[in-house]
Amino acid sequence: MRNLHSRHLAALALVGWYLMMPPDSAKIPHDVDSDTPISRWIVVTNFPDEDSCEKALTDLQNSQQDPVTLDKTGKLKRLQKNDAALGKARALNAACLASDDVRLKGKKSQ
Repeated sequence: MRNLHSRHLAALALVGWYLMMPPDSAKIPHDVDSDTPISRWIVVTNFPDEDSCEKALTDLQNSQQDPVTLDKTGKLKRLQKNDAALGKARALNAACLASDDVRLKGKKSQ
């Protein structure tokens, strides 16, 4: 039983957290499509634990800062549009998700 408990804790330690945002709306200017399945949302950045992700999300939403500014990889540079309304929509609809969240199943890493 002890060995099983140790394996469970080790598995939990491997779980990271993603700060994600829905894709931009194709129909409504300056907005996002928050109804898009989570598996098609965009990974902005990752965190080692839920608390770090939630703090970054809260800061982002309080400042209404576009989440793409947190992308340290440069992969989201194509999404930077200098559109304040779109940035606000992205921030307000962003979310933190565990890397093992079942809704991400089938998602390729970004």
